[in-house]
Amino acid sequence: MYRRTTRGKSVETARVLAVSKDSVGITHVRFSVHYERVDTADELRTLALSSFAELFSERVLA
Repeated sequence: MYRRTTRGKSVETARVLAVSKDSVGITHVRFSVHYERVDTADELRTLALSSFAELFSERVLA
């Protein structure tokens, strides 16, 4: 699991579901993101590995 704090001080926690390459060879991360606010539901997202690593740089224990 990985975590980030946004500019607005919201905390997002990502749980990686899959890592795969697309037809062009770019590695993507499929993940579920949980927002620490009570009024939001978890979302499924996909980002390029480089973008994911840049955004979610803090690794946390599950």
